[in-house]
Amino acid sequence: MLIPWFAIPTDGHLSFLRNAAQEVIAVQIKIAMITFAVFMIRNIYCKLNSIRGNPLLIERLTDHIYSNTPTKKIKPTGEVADFQEIMDEQRLCIPKAIKKLPSWIKHHCLFAGVPLEQCTSEVIAKAKASLFHGNTMLSLTGGLGVDDYAFSPSFQTIISLDPDAGLNALAAFNWQQLGITNINRLTTTAEDYLQQASIPVDCIYADPDRRQAGNRAVSDVNRYTPDIFSIYRQYGHLAQRWLIKLSPMTDIQWLLKALGSNAVIRIFTYKGELKEMLVETGPNIEPETIIVAVDDESTVAYRKHEPVEVQQASNPVFCELSAAAIKADFRNTIIKDAGYQPVIQNSNYFIGNHLIPLALGRCFTLEKTIAGSLGEIKTSLEKMGINQANISGRDFVLSAEETRKKLGLRDGGEWYLFFTGKEKMKSCFATRKMG
Repeated sequence: MLIPWFAIPTDGHLSFLRNAAQEVIAVQIKIAMITFAVFMIRNIYCKLNSIRGNPLLIERLTDHIYSNTPTKKIKPTGEVADFQEIMDEQRLCIPKAIKKLPSWIKHHCLFAGVPLEQCTSEVIAKAKASLFHGNTMLSLTGGLGVDDYAFSPSFQTIISLDPDAGLNALAAFNWQQLGITNINRLTTTAEDYLQQASIPVDCIYADPDRRQAGNRAVSDVNRYTPDIFSIYRQYGHLAQRWLIKLSPMTDIQWLLKALGSNAVIRIFTYKGELKEMLVETGPNIEPETIIVAVDDESTVAYRKHEPVEVQQASNPVFCELSAAAIKADFRNTIIKDAGYQPVIQNSNYFIGNHLIPLALGRCFTLEKTIAGSLGEIKTSLEKMGINQANISGRDFVLSAEETRKKLGLRDGGEWYLFFTGKEKMKSCFATRKMG
């Protein structure tokens, strides 16, 4: 039991009190990691201290979260009420973590709401980490620790930094659950650590925060935390390779200007969906843009100088270029290798007779091309018996929802209609998914 400061005597009992205090501290140290591991958000941090001295409550936390038959419900009074609040907060994180971090769920890890929202998904983190290897990595923005965890098999030692002590204890707890032993998490900022650093490492990794005040600051150097571009210019000599994770919406030309050096830019997709951009820079880097397509079983890289693998189709093909292919400027390469014809000049809609990988574009069977006014297109669709469809448009005068209302169509179904044209003459491409 802790003794209040105002009750400490001033006579010969001080020695006894020191011994008692040391015993209490020893017990607290043993459970400190798990106590901090349930740290969720700052406004409940003080409540965690109230259950620090009760290891039974800590032990029962993961039991209540993960067990199908949890132990007897704890009465919500006093210290236990704080425990219940923390447990409820954890349960809010579990559905998202199941999709994003399945291995962490399997090993009964704990989560923090905001870091979980911002972290890389496990499948992308592992695919990214598999591309690099070395002895020592310095991770400047540790966070929940998902990227550190993914890189741990690729590097002998990882030094990870984050200024949030509670989040660091949570990460350490999770790594223990996952059996990870080669990550050293330090409670400090990237700037403070680098000021003292002198020994080069093989690789420096950073995922700067771009969501200050609820905004996604994509093209404003001053709103990145930490200011990774200034850090790189000042401390670039500390590693032969720097890896910087950025939003997939980041403009590549702006990025190269802000970085001030050549870079290999990898654009990651998962099952055709654009996920993140990874910038690799350092001395002797040859600039290149690569699309890395990830699914649950494989990782495939697409490069401009390598031919696109295509398949002959039995029916006419309509292709919508993927966001990743547009971002990586693969348009001309795809047109050449697949023999596509743009539906109009500079369009990212194509017609041809070949199929391309999903990471580069969505391919459909082209059933009919309809040209004319919106009224004429509506009449043609009615004759085809189309009263329900999925609608997309590029360089079109109306939004998808406005187009659907004008045409009197319900959403969904087997038909996919693609629209283009801003003048009186418009085009509609009536397609279905490839059989």
